Amino acid sequence: MTPQQLFRLAAIASIAGGGARVVAAFPLLQDPVVLEWLYTAIDVLLLFAIVGVYLARASRLGFLGLASFAIAVAALSFIGGPDADPFGFSTYEQGAAVLAIAMAALSIAWVRAGERPYAPPACWFASVIAVGVFAMLPAPAPSYGFTAAGVLFGVGFVLAGVDLLRRS
Repeated sequence: MTPQQLFRLAAIASIAGGGARVVAAFPLLQDPVVLEWLYTAIDVLLLFAIVGVYLARASRLGFLGLASFAIAVAALSFIGGPDADPFGFSTYEQGAAVLAIAMAALSIAWVRAGERPYAPPACWFASVIAVGVFAMLPAPAPSYGFTAAGVLFGVGFVLAGVDLLRRS
């Protein structure tokens, strides 16, 4: 398999995982088993996506990009595990927060390096901002913050995947 083929597969994973994350942001599915499978698929797709997205520009993202990538991969491993709280805290919630922060840091590295397009990192960064802004608003607005963040996070991966397809 050539690097171009791997980048194409990572692009498809990014588009599919990001699109599925957008869908998962809305309460359309109620069956817990179906939701677990959906989230598992999203986690696997986003893991492959982040590898491709990072490697396509690794030489320009510097140490912040590398650290953000490594932390994002580790965070995805926390998210993908069982929903149990073996450490006395929700590994999903903590993993999701760490992943969001890692993607915001990767966004900073991306923009600092002058990488184009700017839309994917803008979406990832805005997803973190959305949760904070909605949390400051009166009820029921805070519950919309996670929906907005999920949509922005997913759209960021879709746009990054489209860019990766163009590059490969």
